[in-house]
Amino acid sequence: MTTMSANFVSSQALATSLVLPAMQAQSSLTTAMTEESTGQYADLGLQLGEQSGYELSLKEQVGQLQTLTSNNSIVSTSLSTAQSALSAISSSAQTTLNDLATWTPSANSGASLQNMGQSALQSLIASANATSGDQYVFGGINSAVAPMADYYSTPASAAKTAVDQAFQTAFGILPTDPAAANISASAMQSFLSGPFAALFEGASWSADWSSASSANTSAEIAPGQTATTSTNANQPGFQELAQAYAMLSEFGGSELSGAAQQAVATAASSLVSQGMDSMTNIQAELGSTQSAVTNANSSMSSQLTILQQQVGNLDDVNANTTAAQINSLTNQIQMAYELTSRLQELNLAQYLPVP
Repeated sequence: MTTMSANFVSSQALATSLVLPAMQAQSSLTTAMTEESTGQYADLGLQLGEQSGYELSLKEQVGQLQTLTSNNSIVSTSLSTAQSALSAISSSAQTTLNDLATWTPSANSGASLQNMGQSALQSLIASANATSGDQYVFGGINSAVAPMADYYSTPASAAKTAVDQAFQTAFGILPTDPAAANISASAMQSFLSGPFAALFEGASWSADWSSASSANTSAEIAPGQTATTSTNANQPGFQELAQAYAMLSEFGGSELSGAAQQAVATAASSLVSQGMDSMTNIQAELGSTQSAVTNANSSMSSQLTILQQQVGNLDDVNANTTAAQINSLTNQIQMAYELTSRLQELNLAQYLPVP
């Protein structure tokens, strides 16, 4: 009886002794399967030890470059939108310039000048108020507000009211008054280059025409590299074109004499040419920024590739090694369970002779 009890206890103890290794193997298997699924070590701190700080530094650099690259995508879209709008403005200006070159007071009516001006000014305002996302690309740092006011709004815009008042102050009448036919070409030229031109400069421009900020946006496009990333509707080109189109719109279809209307057409032609040159300069400046952003992205892409490889070397498990570990652990667990089952079935009484 004593022998049977001793053998039974010994068998049970042996079976129990296999449980702990099986549980440990099961835990290791779970970890290995997680690592196989994610491709990375389950406990990086344990795996890397003293290299954890280095790995964290690498990941911070990766994060910074990824953030800058993402922000550059927004900048690039905004710059492209601005370039497209500037191209539309230049195209409209060229069309107006061509039309003015063939216009003569003897062959054409003043109304054609007026139509020219209205169409071109409406196009200028629409392009100046171009948006990228929810930002106005010609607003400077004040990109949440439309840069140019609607000249043809109802009731009359501040800009329209200022033009009418300036003309009436200069001549005592409005352009639609029949008495305007008595205004000489030289008097009209003086008005256009003096009181009228002042409406498109400085405080008058900011008060009546533009809500844009003259300060442009800037952004870090690469570590330690900052660039100006926008322009604004307070640039001379916008003022020159608005001035040219407004004079055509206001005085082209008026009661002015043919000579005075010719003075208007000549002044407008000069301003449109200047405006086109100014727009070309703006496009060149934005183009320089676009190139800088492209180069920054290319450089950061190369850096990201290197950094991510370094992080991967630290974080990523070896797929073949992990698969072999999973296979080995699975076999260990199966063997442990089989041995445990068999040991638990052992009973010395089965091998004793029947009395």
